[in-house]
Amino acid sequence: MENNNPTNDQLAQECFFEGLNEFWRGQYKKAVEHYKESVKYKPDNAFVYYNMGIAYIAWKIRFKTAIECFGKAIKSFKKAIKLNPDYADAYFKMGIAYQKLNGQYDKAIECYKKAVKLKPDYADAYFNMGIAYYVWKGQYEKTIECFEKTIELKPDYADAYFNMGIAYRNWNGQYLKAIECFEKVVELNPDSAKAYFNMGIAYRNWNGQYEQAIECYKKVVELKPDLAEAYFNMGIAYSDWDGQYKKAAKCFREAIKLKPDYADAYFNMGVVYHNWGGQYKLAIKRFNKVIELKPDSADAYYNMGVAYYYLKKQYEKSIECFEKAVEYKPDFADAYFNMGEVYSKMKQQYEKTIECWQKVVELNPNSAEAYFNMGVAYGKKGDEKQGIDYIKIAAQLGDKDAKKWLKENGYW
Repeated sequence: MENNNPTNDQLAQECFFEGLNEFWRGQYKKAVEHYKESVKYKPDNAFVYYNMGIAYIAWKIRFKTAIECFGKAIKSFKKAIKLNPDYADAYFKMGIAYQKLNGQYDKAIECYKKAVKLKPDYADAYFNMGIAYYVWKGQYEKTIECFEKTIELKPDYADAYFNMGIAYRNWNGQYLKAIECFEKVVELNPDSAKAYFNMGIAYRNWNGQYEQAIECYKKVVELKPDLAEAYFNMGIAYSDWDGQYKKAAKCFREAIKLKPDYADAYFNMGVVYHNWGGQYKLAIKRFNKVIELKPDSADAYYNMGVAYYYLKKQYEKSIECFEKAVEYKPDFADAYFNMGEVYSKMKQQYEKTIECWQKVVELNPNSAEAYFNMGVAYGKKGDEKQGIDYIKIAAQLGDKDAKKWLKENGYW
């Protein structure tokens, strides 16, 4: 009599394919359940454990916690590797899980190394290893070696060129090499806005190649008209390129139009108005907007203080701003310095002036100008001896005004 009962192998295969179907439908929990049923019937199937690990990774957004999810994925991959020690893909996927599990990049790298040892032409493993080296303590040299190997195996690997460009840019500012990488990306993918964007950054930082940078940003907004950051960076480039403030302001306005809460764009527009014919009222308006968006912006308070100083010598408002700047950034030496300058312009404010200069030299002991100004303030206060001592320190630090004053007054 014929036995029509399915075998364990058949049941395992049936459960596995049901799991695959659920996986492709995005039902990762159900996929895992089917895979678990499959290995009950056939516990030695490494491929099922491998797919279970992939399902756990994909299921992360619906799991209790991503950490628990990746942990279960790693257990599944380890089970697959125990059954099949030469399973390169399982090592590769386990590396991904380790990267995502609280950034365990050292363990991820070990997995990728194992994967390429088993499968020397594994381009994706070299690529991921490069990413891991980059994020883990910024090991740029090893990062680039991995990306170069990736490209050797797969010459049209645009993402490898892109990330190698990022690594070169951040590794002691090797901007020319970075640009070459980004150029290769757009050769492979002419619509890569991110490559043009990062090429623009590299050009701007490479000996101030502002014109080339702007051309890159123009290409970005052509490809992605709603990218506020492209207009912002273009504005920075125009501002730095012979002070083309009108064009810079226009770019910042476009950035704000796309991203109304773009504090950095308001801040740089304020700087532009300050430098563009001294439009201090407009500058102050923009800095106030920055503070509205970022109440603890020491830089916004600082620049507003400078603007108030030049706007009809509004000393009190200027000092209020500098005080706010040092409240949020206690080591802001420039804010103390400028506050000292403002107090020095006010009548009989010698003590406060000196306090500011003392704070500057406390934060920056080599500030010759602060020592000189403090010496002058002590002199005006009537403490000539103390004043001369500070001016001598300024001269020793190389301050030309201090040396000149000491010579003119017979102390040098």
